[in-house]
Formats: sequence, C-alpha cells, structure tokens
Amino acid sequence: MQLVMESFTDIVLLAQIRDDDHDAFDILFERYWKKLYQTAFARLDDDTIAQDVVQEIFIKIWQRRKSLEVHTSFENYLQSAVRFGVISHFRSKKANDVQLQNALERINLLEDSIGSLTDYFELEKTLEDAVNCMPEMLKKVYLLRSENHSVKAIAGQLGLADQTVKNYITEVSRRLRITIAEKYPEKHLTYSALLLLLLHK
Repeated sequence: MQLVMESFTDIVLLAQIRDDDHDAFDILFERYWKKLYQTAFARLDDDTIAQDVVQEIFIKIWQRRKSLEVHTSFENYLQSAVRFGVISHFRSKKANDVQLQNALERINLLEDSIGSLTDYFELEKTLEDAVNCMPEMLKKVYLLRSENHSVKAIAGQLGLADQTVKNYITEVSRRLRITIAEKYPEKHLTYSALLLLLLHK
C-alpha cells in the first residue's frame, strides 16, 4: 500500500495525514527531508542543529495536522518553515550586538505558533514582490544575501567591491523597511527585526 501511496500528490497525502494516516506522514517526510536539511545546513553550518530544525517542523506538522492550512505548495510551505526555524534558532542564541539583540527580542512576538508562521509566509511574499520591483543588481544582492552568502562571496560572484555590496544591502534594507511600514503599520517593528536578521547576519 505504501508503494502505491508514494505516487500520491502532496495534497492527497496531507488530507490523509489529517485523518491520522502515519504512512502518509512518513512518505512526505521521506519526500522532503533531504531538501529541507540542505536548506537548514546552508544557513546554520551545523549538522545536528540543521537536523533538529527539520525534525521540529515535522513534529509540529503532525501535532497540528487537524488544523493545518497550506495556502501555497507544500514544498514552499516547508522551505519557509525551515527559514523561520533558522531565525528562531538564532533568536535563542546570545547576541552581543545591541541592535541585533533588540531585534531578536521582538522575534518573540512571532515565534512558535501556526499564526506566526502564517504571518511569516505573508511577509516573505511582500518582500518578494517589493524586491522584484527593484533594479536588477539590488535584486541579485538581496537574493544572494537571503540565501546566506557572505558579503565577500556576493562581491566575488557579482564582480563588485565589498563596500559596494554593503551599500546595496543598506539600500535594499531601506526600501524594504519603507514597504513594511506602509503595509504593516502595527507590526512594522517586528517585521523590520526579521528583515534585520535576514540581511545583516
């Protein structure tokens, strides 16, 4: 039966998981575990923590299976959950920088609830739409930085000076903070904190 189920779509398997089907859950786990681990490891550079982040995502999916709502592809949902999990991990670490510490403290407002993860998905979509309207070089710098590339690596890949990359990151941050303040006036401090973590690692 499990061999047959392996050909089922994510949507069908999620429906079965809501009916407490362990086999369907195992199939989705095997389908996405490696990709999610690679995403987490690229950002954390720590095998154990990367595994923990991914395992925690699947644990929460099972715990919330009855009420789980996915409004995008399941893979996109999982990848966003990994990025949010990485942010939560960094939030839990001791930060020396005062500005970063203040930002991490505000992340508490978004952490550890399905509603907060939904908020994070919405924020990602807002940032994506805003970045797509920016000049090409700003867009490239943002995408590489959000994938955890260092300033030096971005500079080498794009043929720019390190300081130029830093200037671009500052400009992207400025534009996105304006977008966030306009769209989320009641949450802009918290969302700006997430942006700080994303771009100024």
